[in-house]
Amino acid sequence: MKQRRILLMKNNKLTKVISIILAVCAIAAMAVPSFAADITTNGGNGTTPVNLYSTDDGTLNGDPAPTALSVTIPTALPVAVGTDGETTTADNAKITNNSFGAVRVKTATISGANSWTLVPFGNKSTLASEKVDSNKIGFAMKLGNGAQVKTANTNNSQALISAPVTGCYMSGVGDTTKNSVAVAYDAIVTPVSTAVTNKTVANIVFVVEFDTAA
Repeated sequence: MKQRRILLMKNNKLTKVISIILAVCAIAAMAVPSFAADITTNGGNGTTPVNLYSTDDGTLNGDPAPTALSVTIPTALPVAVGTDGETTTADNAKITNNSFGAVRVKTATISGANSWTLVPFGNKSTLASEKVDSNKIGFAMKLGNGAQVKTANTNNSQALISAPVTGCYMSGVGDTTKNSVAVAYDAIVTPVSTAVTNKTVANIVFVVEFDTAA
């Protein structure tokens, strides 16, 4: 009985020692290591470098990874056309940068969809001579405080933005006053003989990239 108690006490002590060792190892693993350099002369000097590591979890032991890019673009740009041909568009469309780093819209390209084709954007009267159900749309867009860009011909794929310009730039998510840009847009469309609901008539492809110093 006495031997069993001694054995249990030894086991308990061993368990505690192992627990302490594991705890120390865990703390050591979480600690940020530093490196030492000796200065051995009076008034001497030494250089300590500051070394940067970009990792997936922000720790020195994480896997190498760049800053994550996360940008939200509108899921759709709705256009309502009345019986008189006047159009109404959403006034709350925007592109938002959720990344830590600044970004910019590199390009934006529009193309017709579902048998709809592009025409130059202008006054709706430019479509007055078009046949009903000819399925044509002219489109214009402005990002932030940039200039308006628009469809300029009948090509069924057209570059609205071919390089970053004013209005394409967004700061990182830390600056909530500059990390998004409004998307103001307008359209003209040919008449339709039957009611249309939520039909995709064009697609815009936004290409977004980090706003790099290079």
